[in-house]
Amino acid sequence: MMAWEIGPRGGIDNMRLVERPDPVAGPGEMVVRVTAAGLNYRDLMILRGHYGSDIPETRIPLTDGVGVVEALGEGVTGFAVGDRVIAANFVDWDPEGEFGYHIFARDIGVTMDGWCAEKVVIPANAAIAVPDAISDETAATLAVVAGTVWHAMVAFGEAGPGKLVLAQGTGGVSIFALQLAKALGADFAITSSSDAKLAKAREMGADYTVNYKAQPDWSAALLEATGGRGADVVVDTVGFADFAQTLAATGLEGRIGTIGALKGSPQEPGDFGQGPILGKNITIKGITSGHRGHVEQAAKVLADKGVETLVDSVFGFDDVKQAYTHLESGGHIGKVMVRVG
Repeated sequence: MMAWEIGPRGGIDNMRLVERPDPVAGPGEMVVRVTAAGLNYRDLMILRGHYGSDIPETRIPLTDGVGVVEALGEGVTGFAVGDRVIAANFVDWDPEGEFGYHIFARDIGVTMDGWCAEKVVIPANAAIAVPDAISDETAATLAVVAGTVWHAMVAFGEAGPGKLVLAQGTGGVSIFALQLAKALGADFAITSSSDAKLAKAREMGADYTVNYKAQPDWSAALLEATGGRGADVVVDTVGFADFAQTLAATGLEGRIGTIGALKGSPQEPGDFGQGPILGKNITIKGITSGHRGHVEQAAKVLADKGVETLVDSVFGFDDVKQAYTHLESGGHIGKVMVRVG
């Protein structure tokens, strides 16, 4: 089979296409023939050397993907050859168990090989059967955003009818949050530096939009647009480098699930004081993706409501570097996908 490797960490140009023996399913595993794979921002960070440590040059990247089961290893039940599956990236995060550092030991696309290959081996305890109502395009780009957003916005944030959800930017996470929030009956606010992207967000159901480039004090602009109503739930993708504005845009008893650091880095000191957190009784939670149960619940809503994730661009398997470059440019809205099969 053919597969992409990350190569020496340092950038997209170091990736390499290689031939490998077809994988074999061990006990508790399945071999999946990959149909398509999706890119996430962390995939770009891995190539740059900004995510994970001691990752070998031979690592196959991409945490998201969908495919058809070709073979089942010993002891695998609940699946059959021919089933269409995706997988939660943290293989050992038991939905019925507790979160712990142990989950990082097996993280698809980071500490174990990912979906950027013609065939992959997936642990059966991470696999999720794809509902018939969900297309390959949605399935290929679903697991990471679905787990992350459901965890932050629903399991923690309790988003639903009567709640105002805020997300920053128009990348894959924020656009998925928009789609899921509207499917759940919530109101939605979103920021971007592009009027064209904000127009698309409004087409998709966004109730409030703010161009943070045109209005640098975007939190004040949002509060003006909402008549002073702050967000009940925030899916924070920007991070602590601009957290003062995030706090200003959050309402009383608001909940902020912070999932990334598109501005700055996770190690960067915050720009905020404690006052707004105390004064508004705001709760902040760090979100490390989500477990299989989060993904399954989000997928069920999408299937029931007929929602398809917004895929900005589709690239061929030979054009994986171009897919990464498009993601890196920031010109996309929604998800970037690679067609494998």
